[in-house]
Amino acid sequence: MHARPTMLFAILGMVLVCAPLLPGTRVLAQPPSATTPTRYEQRARQTVRAWIAAFGARDADKAAAYFEDDVQFRMEAALNRNIETGRDNARQQLRRLFERVSRAVAAAAPGPHVQAGSVQLLQTEAIGGSKEVLVITRRIDNITLNGRPLHLPVGSFFRVNAQDGKIEEWLDIPLIAFNRNPAPPAGQRPQATGARGAGKP
Repeated sequence: MHARPTMLFAILGMVLVCAPLLPGTRVLAQPPSATTPTRYEQRARQTVRAWIAAFGARDADKAAAYFEDDVQFRMEAALNRNIETGRDNARQQLRRLFERVSRAVAAAAPGPHVQAGSVQLLQTEAIGGSKEVLVITRRIDNITLNGRPLHLPVGSFFRVNAQDGKIEEWLDIPLIAFNRNPAPPAGQRPQATGARGAGKP
């Protein structure tokens, strides 16, 4: 399957859908669509919601079952920014991701220590027809980063085959960097390493 020029649509769509999650962002209020979703859009939404439920349950096999054999994907949550292909490849990468965020990590281990929590789906928007449906979502991934709770806003783009309801393309885009500690509150001065109380929020 050849890559399609959907990246621009994905980026523009997620800017509009996910902008309310960014601090200090102002957006124009938009009324909900008055158009009744088509059966193709409804089916695509159901597929994507089911996939996110499997993702939140850290079930790689179930999540991969919603993919086409030649799915295209980018798991930026796993710090992999390359477009890759293949259901089996996606299944293996999801398994590695879920294992890494599920097991206890020794405090002395290098790099950020991340443990996964619940996933909260906030919004799902779909548009398409009898050939394919484009779905954009925003969600909150609740994780623990280096012992500190972090509510990570994530935007996702899916391209769904309207005929069989399988996902042909998936792009995950965290809206803040989760491979480093969250920034301190505005006005709080950073403390030197080793200072009394260092590392406290």
